[in-house]
Amino acid sequence: MKYFENCKSIEELKKEYRRLVVQNHPDNGGSLEVMKAINAEYEKAFNKLKDIHNEAAKAEGKKEMHETSGQFMEIINQIIFFEGITIELCGAWVWVSGNTKEYKEQFKALGFRWASKKKMWYWRNEEDATRSRGKYTMDQIRDKFGSETYQTKTAEKITA
Repeated sequence: MKYFENCKSIEELKKEYRRLVVQNHPDNGGSLEVMKAINAEYEKAFNKLKDIHNEAAKAEGKKEMHETSGQFMEIINQIIFFEGITIELCGAWVWVSGNTKEYKEQFKALGFRWASKKKMWYWRNEEDATRSRGKYTMDQIRDKFGSETYQTKTAEKITA
C-alpha cells in the first residue's frame, strides 16, 4: 500500500482519505490517475479493516459495521467542495456545520439528516444507526469517538 499503509483503524483511514481527496482531486488541480489509485487502495484498505473490525465486534458481542467503502467515498467527494462548511469526522459519522443552508437540498439527496439540537447535518450508514435520540452533545461525541475537522474554502468576493 502506498497511501494508507499507516492506517490502523477505519477512522484513521477515513481521515487520511479525506486529506488525500483535498490534495489530489482533479477539481482541485490534482490528477485523475492519482485519484483512481487512491480510490482503489482506499477500497482495499477499508474492506480489510472492516473485516478486522467485524471479527472483533463478533467476538465481543457488539454490532457489526455495514458501511461500504463506496458510500463514504461518495459522500466526501460530493461535499468536499461546498464552500464555507466544516466537515467533521466522528467515528463512523460525518457531521457538517457552517454555511449549510444553501446546500440543504444536496445534503438531503445524499442521505444527510438534520440534527436540530446540534444545528448540524450528519450522515452515517442507516444500518449502523444508533438510537440515542440526540441525548449526547457534540463535545461528548467528540470525546467518545475522536474528531477530525476540515474547513472548506469560502469564495473570495471581488470588490471594485
